[in-house]
Amino acid sequence: MKKNLRMLALGFLISAVVLLVYNQFFSTQTKADETKVTSKKTGSDENSKTWKSKYEKLLAQQELDKQAEADAKKKAEEAAKKKAGEAKKVKSYTLTISRGDPSSKAGDELEANGIVKSSSEFDKYLRDNNYEKYIRDGSYTLKSDMDYEKIAKILTHKD
Repeated sequence: MKKNLRMLALGFLISAVVLLVYNQFFSTQTKADETKVTSKKTGSDENSKTWKSKYEKLLAQQELDKQAEADAKKKAEEAAKKKAGEAKKVKSYTLTISRGDPSSKAGDELEANGIVKSSSEFDKYLRDNNYEKYIRDGSYTLKSDMDYEKIAKILTHKD
C-alpha cells in the first residue's frame, strides 16, 4: 500500500512539473489576459492621477488656510495696537451732575466715557475718603489721565 501511495504522489509531481514547463515555454498570452493587464495599467494611472490631484488640492488648501490665519493674526495685532493707542490718548468728558443725583451715577457715566476704569472702584474711593457726601451739582470737565483723588476734589470743590 505504501508503494502505491508513493507512485501516486510521484505521478502528481511529474504532471505538475510538465504543466509548469508547458505554461512557461509554450503557452501564449490570450486576449483576455492582455485586456486585464492594460486595464490594470490604465486604472492605476487614473488612480494615481486622481490621488495626485487630490494631494495637490490639499496642499493648496493648506497654504490658503495658513495665509488666512496669518492675515487674521496680523489684523488682530493691528486692532490691538490701535486699541492700545486709543487707550493711551487722553479723553476729555464734561460730566453734568443734577441736584439729588447719587455719586454712583457720576461713577457710571465716567466709566461709560472712559475717564475711570471701574465705577465701583471710584465709588469705593469716594466712600472710603468721605467725598461721597460732598459732591456738588454742576458741569465738570474731566480727563482720563486724572487720578481718583483729583476727580473727587473737582467734584466736591475741594481743590
